[in-house]
Amino acid sequence: MIDRLVEKLQHFTDRLDQGTKCTLDIISTIEEQNFSAIELLTSNRERLLSIVSFEQEAIEKVINSVIDEELTPENINIIKSWAFDTQNWINQIADMDDQIIEMLNESKDETTREIANLFKSKQAFRGYNLNDVRK
Repeated sequence: MIDRLVEKLQHFTDRLDQGTKCTLDIISTIEEQNFSAIELLTSNRERLLSIVSFEQEAIEKVINSVIDEELTPENINIIKSWAFDTQNWINQIADMDDQIIEMLNESKDETTREIANLFKSKQAFRGYNLNDVRK
């Protein structure tokens, strides 16, 4: 049972690494201002996080079904380490999510300013009819 658990934990850790990479890809895509790709990356990350959540539930079921004889101090440390690493990953991703939101808000504000400047320029030229200018 413990061997199966360790295998699941290793697979789960790989998924966490994929989630981190996906989040970093979103950040770099925002920096490149490639906003059309952000939606695809975000939906891919959402699917990946759904898989992570499903796998976490499966791991917790295996942990709950482990027989007391299999709970050696080493096995308990493996489980504690997994829980600690998972919580650290969650905190790290939450920080990155805050960074993503801040970057997107900055991009939105910049776009809003550009639209306002364009509108203001258009309004300034609206009263001029250059066809009536005499040479």
